[in-house]
Amino acid sequence: MRIVVNSAKEKQLLLQLSDFMLKQNIDFYLEFEDPLSFQLEEILSELCACDIEVDKKEPSTGIEGL
Repeated sequence: MRIVVNSAKEKQLLLQLSDFMLKQNIDFYLEFEDPLSFQLEEILSELCACDIEVDKKEPSTGIEGL
C-alpha cells in the first residue's frame, strides 16, 4: 500500500500515528460474528507497513497546524 501526501509535515504526522498505533498493543476481539474486527486488524497492518511519499501536487489533508 502507498500513501501520497502533500508535505513532509503530513508524512511525519502519519509516521507518528503509525508509531502510536503500534505502541498501543491493540488486542482485537476476533469473532466470526464480528467481521469489522477483521477489517480493523487488516487496516492497522496495512497502515503500519505502507510507503509514504511526498508529492507537492497532492492536495493537502487540510489538518490545521501543519
